[in-house]
Amino acid sequence: MSEKTIIPLLNTQEPETQNNSACSSCGAGGCCGGFGIKAGSEKEVVFRNIFIYMTMGIIMFTVAYLIMKLMT
Repeated sequence: MSEKTIIPLLNTQEPETQNNSACSSCGAGGCCGGFGIKAGSEKEVVFRNIFIYMTMGIIMFTVAYLIMKLMT
């Protein structure tokens, strides 16, 4: 009648590796460097990422402005 059900859980923890002290505080990993710009990245990669984020921001503001104008 009332049996205990065991639900297997997925273990998402990665095996222990040697982490850089600057990156270990994030917990989840993959957050070294803001906005995908990691230490030691080439200038082209950094400029490309900054350009992509600026372009996305401009597009979001433009779309939000157009939606606001369409609603009024």
